Amino acid sequence: MPADDTDNFARNQRALDRLGILLGPRVQRDVPLGPYTTYKVGGPANLFLTARSIDDLHAVSNALREQKVPLLVIGRGSNLLVSDDGFDGLVIVLGEFAEEINWPQRPAVPRVIVGGAVPLPVLARQSVARGLTGAEWCVGVPGSVGGAVRMNAGGHGSDIASSLESAKIFHLGKGIIANVQSRDLGLRFRGSDLQAHHVVLSAAFALGWGDQSASESEISEIVRWRREHQPGGQNAGSVFVNPQPGGGSAGAIIDRLGLRGLRIGSAVVSDKHANFIQSDVDGSAEDVALLMAEVRSRVREELNIDLRSEVRLVGFDPETATEAGALLGGGRDSTESSPRTLTRLDELFGPLATDDTLSAVTMSPPLPLEAVAELRELFDGTGATSRPDDSDVSPQPDTSTNVSDVASGETPVAPVVDISTAAQSRIESDTAAGVPVVIDDAEHLLPHERSEGSATLSLDPTSPFSTGSVVVPGTSLADVIVDDRIGRRSWLKRLLPRRVSPFVGFGVVIAVIALALVVLASPIFAVRRIDITGVTYTDAALVEDVSDSLRGASVFTADLDGAQRRLEGDPWVARARLSWYLPNRVTIEVDERQAVAWFVGVDNRARVLDFEGRVLAVLDGQPTQIMKIEGVGPNLPPGTVPSLVYQAAAQLAVSFPASLAPRVKHVNVDGPESLGFTLKAGTVVTLGAPVDIRGKLISVVTVLNQQNEDFIAGIDVSAGQPVVRND
Repeated sequence: MPADDTDNFARNQRALDRLGILLGPRVQRDVPLGPYTTYKVGGPANLFLTARSIDDLHAVSNALREQKVPLLVIGRGSNLLVSDDGFDGLVIVLGEFAEEINWPQRPAVPRVIVGGAVPLPVLARQSVARGLTGAEWCVGVPGSVGGAVRMNAGGHGSDIASSLESAKIFHLGKGIIANVQSRDLGLRFRGSDLQAHHVVLSAAFALGWGDQSASESEISEIVRWRREHQPGGQNAGSVFVNPQPGGGSAGAIIDRLGLRGLRIGSAVVSDKHANFIQSDVDGSAEDVALLMAEVRSRVREELNIDLRSEVRLVGFDPETATEAGALLGGGRDSTESSPRTLTRLDELFGPLATDDTLSAVTMSPPLPLEAVAELRELFDGTGATSRPDDSDVSPQPDTSTNVSDVASGETPVAPVVDISTAAQSRIESDTAAGVPVVIDDAEHLLPHERSEGSATLSLDPTSPFSTGSVVVPGTSLADVIVDDRIGRRSWLKRLLPRRVSPFVGFGVVIAVIALALVVLASPIFAVRRIDITGVTYTDAALVEDVSDSLRGASVFTADLDGAQRRLEGDPWVARARLSWYLPNRVTIEVDERQAVAWFVGVDNRARVLDFEGRVLAVLDGQPTQIMKIEGVGPNLPPGTVPSLVYQAAAQLAVSFPASLAPRVKHVNVDGPESLGFTLKAGTVVTLGAPVDIRGKLISVVTVLNQQNEDFIAGIDVSAGQPVVRND
């Protein structure tokens, strides 16, 4: 039974399935969203895409023109609460291409262009390290630049609007990029005009040249204040926005009601700050939403203050979001399905047309009266039958209509003939008249069921079975057994003479050998077609040379083993298989090694490594699509294997737990006994000697689950036990 198109859920699921097919290997399915938020709770996304380039965003834009689905762009997830049921839509996360920062050099204009995926604390610390001032407040906001622009994030007396000059925005609905001035973004207190189909690729900030030591002191003071007054753990910062000026802070308002420590299930109002709601490890997003609604309800009832939440609820029903005072994140606004006032941003990109508008219905012109009369003659007297859904089973009145009764402009509909009823009537009338009923279903038989000829048995006239007068006692046709081995033996005797001359035997052998030589040398069996599969990075010149060595040789004598050894000498080739097929085809199947990491040698050239640490290639550029091993390594040629620490670094690059891998920026190697990695938040993790890596990673993940990594400068597990450093 087909799904009902009126069912929004079923329609959305079909759209998601089709969108997944359109995007192909770019998307993943059922990816948990908890690790991508600071609350660490919530269910999976139906479709999940990490945009590693602008081309990926163009692919999404093209696919969305075919299938409209709910959208959600996630930065650091510091203002999102994802439902336990997950998000039935497409989630987009920007990859490393959006993590670049273009720094100015003194005495140039202090304008910084920052990628949309750069964490705000990283922007703060690195700008201060370069002598820039104006972004110190960002160190206390655990979000990304893109999310901060969309929400006009702020804190410690400043916000994004105070220094933002412009933002480069990709419009998923139209597939275009535009640099938009800050005045056209509709920036307001914790909000803007940016919608789900707007992706912030980068932002330009006007900072200033200042005193580095003073800026570092300011950052230290902000970090100290936040540690003293705000809790760590799993939360999204301040839940409710401060009321209008003069109304006091939201935290103080909640504190007046003594709600610190209020708990619902796995969610609790922080004892350290009343405007923070924390979730337990492996907690429930539903509990957090219920606690938000409970706090808001008590404040409204007792103080007549309506709090608004700056946390966006994703995957929840509108009623739950309304009760929590929050906005729903991940909307279907890429279709502009809900009417709203056009903004300056809409004017710059041009508004999207809704896909809910139906085209005008065009009616066919009425049939002429002559055609109506002709139809009347053809179908007159055929009778009518009731529709399956007709409830009235009483005899129908005569529906015949004269041509003169048909109004001009009306098209008559001929009565429907029930074939099964007419056939049954004929059978009943024939039976009453004594006509026998003959059923012939030969035309309906399948080919293997039809009888194409007679199955009669013809006997020799001299046979005793040819007449019924002769009876063999106790014998029937079924008892007659024919031994066909007798016939085979007689033919064998005819073919084999009793004596074979030695000269004849020798001649036969010579003839067979000559025939084999002729066959082997025949151009019919010369290799003319070579099919090659699996080759991407293997040396093209080597593949062509191997192919030339096989082309023209006989498929029976071609040196496939030698060709295999030559191919497997290429560093990229893990395994090569060669096979021949008559009359003239050879196939070459190559399994290539997979590049997982790279490091820079002393000659400033990149060495690409596979999982085993083997050097696959030496490049002049930087393969940023795979993990970088930070540090200067040896000048090794392709095919060689570096020291143990670099082998461990290559294996570490693809061995991070799923909850940790998206947060790793690069792996670190500093000496033969010093292995580690750096998080995108700036946290440096020291693993020490490349031993017991799994146990050390477990310790690191445990620390990161308990504390906010944005406030951790380093974690040292080289001695086994984790030592956390907060600068």
